[in-house]
Amino acid sequence: MTGDLAADRPLFLLSGDPLRPRRTDPHFAAEAAAAQAAGARTAVLGHEALLAGDATAAVAHVPRDAGPVWYRGWMLPADRYAALAAALSDRGCRLLTSPAAYRTAHELPGWYGAFRALTPHSAWLPCPPGRPPTAAALARLAEPFGPPGARRPLVVKDWVKSRKHEWDEASYVPDASDTRRLAAVVGRFVALQEEFLTGGVVLRAFEDFDRAVGEARVWWVDGEPVLTGPHPDAPGLRPTPDLTHIAPAVRELGARFVTTDLALRSDGVWRVVEVGDGQVSGLPAGVDHRPLFEALVTAGAGYPLTLTAGRVALRALLPAVAARVADGEAAGFDWIDGGPPETTSGGAGIAVHAAAAGRYRPGWGVFVLTDAAAGTALGSIGFHGPPDDTGFVEIGYDLSPSARGAGWATDAARLLSGWAAAHPEVRTVCALTEPENLPSQRVLTRAGFRFVGDREGLRAYEIDASAPPGTPPVGVNAPCGSPSA
Repeated sequence: MTGDLAADRPLFLLSGDPLRPRRTDPHFAAEAAAAQAAGARTAVLGHEALLAGDATAAVAHVPRDAGPVWYRGWMLPADRYAALAAALSDRGCRLLTSPAAYRTAHELPGWYGAFRALTPHSAWLPCPPGRPPTAAALARLAEPFGPPGARRPLVVKDWVKSRKHEWDEASYVPDASDTRRLAAVVGRFVALQEEFLTGGVVLRAFEDFDRAVGEARVWWVDGEPVLTGPHPDAPGLRPTPDLTHIAPAVRELGARFVTTDLALRSDGVWRVVEVGDGQVSGLPAGVDHRPLFEALVTAGAGYPLTLTAGRVALRALLPAVAARVADGEAAGFDWIDGGPPETTSGGAGIAVHAAAAGRYRPGWGVFVLTDAAAGTALGSIGFHGPPDDTGFVEIGYDLSPSARGAGWATDAARLLSGWAAAHPEVRTVCALTEPENLPSQRVLTRAGFRFVGDREGLRAYEIDASAPPGTPPVGVNAPCGSPSA
């Protein structure tokens, strides 16, 4: 194994305890532990100093030249987040969510365009704290919400927050055409928000959601849903939303770490209630947070959560989920034969043991091979470990019986070996197969591997990552790594 394992992973910056500035705020202590368990480094942020305008003092306990940084802490105004980014940059650190991306995901005007078809119709009007828009301006803002004479219920909020706990007085307007009522609710909302009013006033079309089902909060990292749990306000309700139509909008948004709050409308359609920056969204209690932090560590270290080419998508099987697959669980995947094949479970178990022994490195584990269009899980492919000191890395793969014979293994091997060969640590990508396994040998040949000799009764195939494309092999290379399962 090459490199410093800590150095290739991001730093998590968590809000500090106001009474003990060098310690994590107790509210985020469990998250600090989860980040550290995933192999990340952590540091504390002086939240009060940042809000007071002293960003330099706020990052005084952040190690210099720490590289990529995820923030996890209390909500920040967009201008304070920008100041944080600048102060970290002065210390040789880089927030993985830029100030522009933070504002886009954090404030409704930034995310609304990508989610327009999936969320209640909205309109907004900038205004400063303490100065609500006039009744006439609000009436004009409410005009597009329905034809005159029709009942048009609305919800009032600002660009980030609502006052749903003061529903009747500061949130809900039964009919947008009732200008007096609209102005009263907006005025009360602005008054209650005080100096914390963000951006201005937003009007949202009211939609009837099934309260018995509850809201789901989905956490997305680099466009992939890595954790689904209940909304923190109702941890006892755990719906499982359909994300088919949500994922493209998240990817269109382009922010690396976001949350979507989803609710089931009375007509059975899942709707986006809110979008947020994942760094400041609250985690619900009673949910295993490890998949989220493992995904953040992997993505923050610069490794993919998903590799896609043509019809194939390879989805990283990170340790917490790998443990479930090792036990034979579906683990959220739609397996073509109902569950993971035995060899996939075995490979997942090896990855789990490597993580427990401290040998796991992000990016160099197991991937679930899926049909990119249908999402069906067909098998797995992955590395037997990270590149060694000479740049050798070995891959292995398997398919569910129902997926064999259709070229899936060839496409997956070509995709994964191509990604590995392009990585600067890698000089040789290799694979081993039994002499009698002719189908596997044909897979490797079609995927661009060359036969280089036998080792301990197995046939060795390699791709020379250091050679220019199209370079013919010269003689027989030294055989690749051990034929571990």
